Amino acid sequence: MGSMTVEITLLMPFLIGVFLFIFFTLYYVHDIAALQKGCSTALIRGSLTRDRKEAQIEMETAMEEIRRPGKWNIQKTAAVENDEVRVTVSGTMEVREGLFRKLLDKDYAYHTEQSAERIDETAYILKRSR
Repeated sequence: MGSMTVEITLLMPFLIGVFLFIFFTLYYVHDIAALQKGCSTALIRGSLTRDRKEAQIEMETAMEEIRRPGKWNIQKTAAVENDEVRVTVSGTMEVREGLFRKLLDKDYAYHTEQSAERIDETAYILKRSR
C-alpha cells in the first residue's frame, strides 16, 4: 500500500504536465480554426459581391467580426482586385513565461494568405443559359 502511494506521487507531475500540454495545444488549435473561419467568411462575402467598393466593405466587416481569440496580436488585411479577393492574417500568440515557453523557446506565430476568384453570378447564369 505504501509503495503504491510513492509511485503515484512520482507519476502525478508527469500526468499533470501531459494534461496541461494537451489542453494548451487544443486551445491553440481552436484559435487557429477561428482565424481560418473568419478568413473564409470574408472571402465568401467579398467574392459574391458584384460592386468592388461594396465587396471591400463586406470583407472588412467580416474581418472585423474575427474576434480576438485568446491573447493574440493579429494584423488583418483584405484586398479586392478586379478578378480576385485576397485576405491576409498574421500574428503571434502571447504566451507568458512558463514551462511551454521555456520548452519551445519561440513565438506561437500564425500567418495565412488566402485568395478566391470573384464571381459575377449574373454573367455566369447568362453564359450558361445560352
